[in-house]
Amino acid sequence: MLRGVILLVLAAFLGSCSSINKSHMNASIGISISSPMDAKIDVDMTKKLVGYASGGYLFHLLKVSGDSKYADGIAFNSPGGKEGGFFNGILNAISKVEEIKGAAAYNAIRTSDADVLINPQYIVEEGNWNPFYKLIKVKVTGYPGKVISIKNQR
Repeated sequence: MLRGVILLVLAAFLGSCSSINKSHMNASIGISISSPMDAKIDVDMTKKLVGYASGGYLFHLLKVSGDSKYADGIAFNSPGGKEGGFFNGILNAISKVEEIKGAAAYNAIRTSDADVLINPQYIVEEGNWNPFYKLIKVKVTGYPGKVISIKNQR
């Protein structure tokens, strides 16, 4: 009987579940490719595009309302952009203004056949008085641009 119990415990020990974790050293590889390009853009200066967007944030961080489609590749000349540095980028991520600007640019471009928004001008309203909820409203105006051709400069 004792021998059966010992065999049962030994079998349970040897047949129990196990996991294997193998770690290794790794590092990200930064690859950057640039090619000087020359774009020809036709700008219609007779009309202006207008776009609106808004976003509501619970505790100033969690998005609970607003636009969910954004223009990709929008770069702004404001703190927190790619040239703004690490800390400005963190502040920008917390403020969420650039996200709403991208949504306003998307809304301006999608209503026309334009490819780009030329000379965008932004009006930003931020409601910071409530510690639990923050509302950001953005209006953008700019000229519609249509890409005619893109050529390599070399």
